[in-house]
Amino acid sequence: MAMTRGGSRRRRGGAVAALSTAMVLLWPAAAWADGVTFTPTEAQQGNSVKMEFTVPDERPGVRTERIEIRMPADPPIAEVYPLSVSGWAPAITTRQLDVPVAGMHGPATDVVTAALTWSRAPGSADEGPARLVFSMAPLPQTDQLPFELTQTYADGLQVHWGSGPGQRPLPPLTLTPGDPAYPGAHGGGHGGAPADAPPAPATAAGDGPNANSLLAAGLVAGLGGGAVVGWLISRRRRNAEEVDRSVLDEEPATPGTGEPAGPVTEPEQPGTGARQRVAEPTAEQEQPAGAAR
Repeated sequence: MAMTRGGSRRRRGGAVAALSTAMVLLWPAAAWADGVTFTPTEAQQGNSVKMEFTVPDERPGVRTERIEIRMPADPPIAEVYPLSVSGWAPAITTRQLDVPVAGMHGPATDVVTAALTWSRAPGSADEGPARLVFSMAPLPQTDQLPFELTQTYADGLQVHWGSGPGQRPLPPLTLTPGDPAYPGAHGGGHGGAPADAPPAPATAAGDGPNANSLLAAGLVAGLGGGAVVGWLISRRRRNAEEVDRSVLDEEPATPGTGEPAGPVTEPEQPGTGARQRVAEPTAEQEQPAGAAR
């Protein structure tokens, strides 16, 4: 019985030792289990997209100092721009094309971005994974868009991510057919709308009036209608004022007859034929009753 217990202990000890050895040997693979990721993982052809790559530091005590993301060579993308990221300084590497490629927010170009490189800013104390953001447009008419990423640590060790041999796995961006309502859905072009913009309203084709002419006609009609209404209001006000003045100018009616008493005349002096004008008191002449003269 004692021998059985001893053999069981030895077997358990051997299993623990084998598991520990396996964990030590497999630690690098476990450290890279999460790996480099990006969002979104899917976008529409012909539109624009804002990408965010997350690159973790997976070596304890050693920080990542440089990250390079290479764009696909074929098909090329006309517009690729890095966005501001705290603690990292971006740089753009370009290449020349034999045939210009259509842009989305600008004209066709024969100079495109080959790679984006971020270097850690001196004295940066940011901890955790690097989160690098850039925008692309217009997305090509293809099903997938592969990237290659090179991660350089402070001690010079480089880790390569991608879909090629000897690279750690980095899945491609999946591209789906674009919405026909978007101007960039058929390969992009100057003046296209971003991916998150609403579809442009449909306009009438042929020789009919366009939206600008209809808007102008509406404005003219509105201004004309406002002028007519203003003229009518002004006319009614003038008529009301004329009626008020005519009422004030009417002569007081004779009591009991309802007829005007006739024009007011000044009384004549007997025997002279001269009319006496009765002076109206002024403010200076008026005094309170009972005041001494």
